[in-house]
Amino acid sequence: MPTLTTLLLIGSALSIGLYVVGALAALVHLRRRRRTFATHALPPISLLKPVKGLEERLELCLRSFFEQDYPGQLEIVFASAQRADPALAVARRIARDYPHVRARFVVSNESWGRNPKVSNLQGALAGASHDLVLQTDANVWAPPDYLKRVVSELLAENAALLSSLVSGTGERSAGAAMENLQLTAYVAPACCAALVIGGVPCVIGKSMLFRKSELAALGGLALVKDSLAEDFLIGRHYVAHGKKVLLSATPIRNVNVDMPIERSLKRHARWLKMRMVIAPTSLIGDLFANPIALCTLAFVASDFDAQTGLLLLGCAAAKIVTDSLLVKLIRGVAIRPQHALLVPLKDLIMLSIWCYALFSRSVEWRGIRFRIGPGTQLLRDEGALPVRMLRRLLEING
Repeated sequence: MPTLTTLLLIGSALSIGLYVVGALAALVHLRRRRRTFATHALPPISLLKPVKGLEERLELCLRSFFEQDYPGQLEIVFASAQRADPALAVARRIARDYPHVRARFVVSNESWGRNPKVSNLQGALAGASHDLVLQTDANVWAPPDYLKRVVSELLAENAALLSSLVSGTGERSAGAAMENLQLTAYVAPACCAALVIGGVPCVIGKSMLFRKSELAALGGLALVKDSLAEDFLIGRHYVAHGKKVLLSATPIRNVNVDMPIERSLKRHARWLKMRMVIAPTSLIGDLFANPIALCTLAFVASDFDAQTGLLLLGCAAAKIVTDSLLVKLIRGVAIRPQHALLVPLKDLIMLSIWCYALFSRSVEWRGIRFRIGPGTQLLRDEGALPVRMLRRLLEING
């Protein structure tokens, strides 16, 4: 058997081991989900909802926060950089159905920072009446007891910042199914492994619970207004100042129903590029957490040897079953068999994105093109590397 094939098969075995470790870490972490939580005397809270355009199932997602079973004062602050944003119109209409929940609507300053999401969040944060705030994206859905659970957990653990595992849900198209599989059966277990094995709590911007006063004392959102990985950097800043950060075992659900495949590819390419800038060695972990990709490379390197092909088929079958079990475990709803069969295709696509992320630092974020600089700083996109080098030479010679 050729040496390259042997090395790739060894890598595949290691990859399967890492994948199993992630799955077990998810099981361990989810077993820590609080069985009891406070039902009274919870502090008043402001829910921050930065919005932009009509996300999939936007009304369903927004209603889930008006319908929280929270034994305390609650307000929801919607913010958009555009006064005529259709998402604000949807939010106003929904708010009229819940007169007992205070709703506020603010127009944020989109030029406050280079990161448009952070600029929008700053507008929502400034409009919040309460010190305790929960920021969640517009395209997430929460069960009625979500808020009660995460606030109880933050208080019980005496923590400063809490983020939640993210699971994808609602898939109808192939693109949405692959997105939800990646979020639920890869990203969530990877976060659990980082916590259970390395003691590193991941901070995910889909849902962050914190206190305004504490964030302000650390420097506020101005710390990350020009950075792409604002959630990661906020978490790192809290830890650097000795603050306790939690990864809650209560998942928040990212709703993806008919997401086009290209949109999912752009999202994960952006995340991989960010990780390459923040921690280049983490990309090695991404590769070795993809057993189907390594088995496929081994199959090709073996000149399509039949035995290696059988190993690939076995790996794919095991991955389909295990990913399906992880989805059921984390989000509580099974994935359809026809969508589970997309697991091998999704993993091979992730291999191609991984290769692309090695060389590209350009991203399109909220309709604006940037280049990712040190610390994920958002810089003006001046084109590909050869173009930038030629421009520099011309400037020098000029």
